[in-house]
Amino acid sequence: MTKAISITKLIRERHSRELLLGLLVCLVLTAGFFFSPITTGDDWQTFYGAAKQALAGQNLYVMPVTFTFYSNPPWVVMALVPLSLLPFRWGWAVVCMGSFLAALAIAYRWRLSLLKTVLILLSPSMLYILLHGQIDLILLAGIWLPQEWWVLIALAKPQVAFGLLAGIPRSRWVRAMLILAGIVILTLALFGNWPLDLLRQPHPFAKEGHNLWLGLWPFQVPAGVALILLGFSRSDERLLVAGSPFLFPYATMSNLIGPWLAVNYYLKDWQALIVWVSWWGAVIYRGVGGG
Repeated sequence: MTKAISITKLIRERHSRELLLGLLVCLVLTAGFFFSPITTGDDWQTFYGAAKQALAGQNLYVMPVTFTFYSNPPWVVMALVPLSLLPFRWGWAVVCMGSFLAALAIAYRWRLSLLKTVLILLSPSMLYILLHGQIDLILLAGIWLPQEWWVLIALAKPQVAFGLLAGIPRSRWVRAMLILAGIVILTLALFGNWPLDLLRQPHPFAKEGHNLWLGLWPFQVPAGVALILLGFSRSDERLLVAGSPFLFPYATMSNLIGPWLAVNYYLKDWQALIVWVSWWGAVIYRGVGGG
């Protein structure tokens, strides 16, 4: 009995040390981003403003949140409300910290090597996410949730994770629909007829230069359909994520973090390095006015 108590005590002490270490890592990363020279992202300005509006009980979709518009379902902004209680830059720093750890968590789940993980953290998509304060990686980390919750992730930002709908087993679809119905009813009570308001939102960015599919839509759609069909037939969540950005008329560099994470699983280290170099080459070429 004494031996069993000692083992239990050791396990608890180990878990406590791991928890404290995890909290310390989060604090260090958050402080690092806060004191970094990186300018706080414009997308985070929109998310932060939307969270402030939600906290004040205001309609999210009638008036522009910032100089841009808020175009995500209400459960996204509800999840960000606690960060709206922080000063603006501290909230952004927490989002950046969450994105960094989410990338590590997904890389671990998909058994990516150390080199591939570094290439993900140093990719154009990751830089875009940090510079603009995007939440793509935090949403993708939702794959760790039970599969019936994937319906909320897929609809939160479809060009990031819509394909996950095809990964929900038939046995879990009833629970998935009940979860979605419960969240929709709650948000209707809080925000009124938000689906109609959301549909009425303007979409000014589809014709802007940062839209990756500008001039290509809808010719990239078959690639997305093929990837999702492969993911469905093989029960491979990586392919489901990879195909998502190709299904919609608008996608940014941050939306490619899912395909980049997924493709690394199938590449060898040296192949991933070549792709990474070519990707940065394309970004630099476009950045200096070559295309």
